[in-house]
Amino acid sequence: MTIWKPPLVSVGLVAALMVWGCVWWEDPSPETVRVTMEGEAETFLVVTSTEFIATNDESGAMSVQLFESDTTVVSLPFDRSWNISAEQRFFLMGTPVDSSAVRVQVRIYLDGDKDFDRNVDAMTEDPVRYIYVFNQQILQDFELL
Repeated sequence: MTIWKPPLVSVGLVAALMVWGCVWWEDPSPETVRVTMEGEAETFLVVTSTEFIATNDESGAMSVQLFESDTTVVSLPFDRSWNISAEQRFFLMGTPVDSSAVRVQVRIYLDGDKDFDRNVDAMTEDPVRYIYVFNQQILQDFELL
């Protein structure tokens, strides 16, 4: 009578498949977004939202409709995080409180990975803007007839 012993290659293959399976089923959607801003402005108006719809019109211009937002006047440097695991989207707009143009270093991290890193000349007419949507299509503007 012969007793069957599984070869070591089979055990290694099963272990590799188990590890690969865990990575394959891992949720890639981000849970947090962190925003840091540094600049010359003493006060900066920051509008954030996770409840909005973004659309593109036929010329490619994007518009955003906010359903709920937080508006805060902050001092620079600014560093704050938001949980976006439920909505999987984030909107940011920042502008100096006064009407002057201000150079601002903006960094945005998704789950710790840098997604946005730019020096921006922010002013009331041209604020800092950032929009992120995970695995969601930006709607095409349409007219209901």
